[in-house]
Amino acid sequence: MVRKTQCYSIGYGNRSFDDFVRMLAESRITNLVDIRRYPQSTFDDFNGESLERSLPLNDIIYKHCEGVGGMRDSTYIEYMGTDEFRSSFAKLLAYITGVHQKGGRVALMCAEKSPKGCHRHYLSIKLEENGVEVIHLIDPGQMSLFMF
Repeated sequence: MVRKTQCYSIGYGNRSFDDFVRMLAESRITNLVDIRRYPQSTFDDFNGESLERSLPLNDIIYKHCEGVGGMRDSTYIEYMGTDEFRSSFAKLLAYITGVHQKGGRVALMCAEKSPKGCHRHYLSIKLEENGVEVIHLIDPGQMSLFMF
């Protein structure tokens, strides 16, 4: 039986780094894709450079995917109609599929704790349209399937 391609989503919000990593470990995440356009945070642990160093120590591969990030001159929905987005989305989809085929699990990460107030919401719709089941990690022990 072929299992459906899955992808997880998580926002670090006001979590501690240890709680964040614990949530990833509990969901057996092997690869974290930072989908912020700018991988910077007021919390040093969540800066791209820090994640690049610390996540491998927790057996998680870090990748930054700027091209699907928010914070654009237009709305995110308008940005999704651009060639830049389509190209980056195709690469992200291939990455998720490749990791899944090797038995790994990908989580998409942004700052906002809830996907409803984040561009992860729109990205989740697009992933679902392309056959990827999106599971949102909300709080420890709490997850939700895609929310329209």
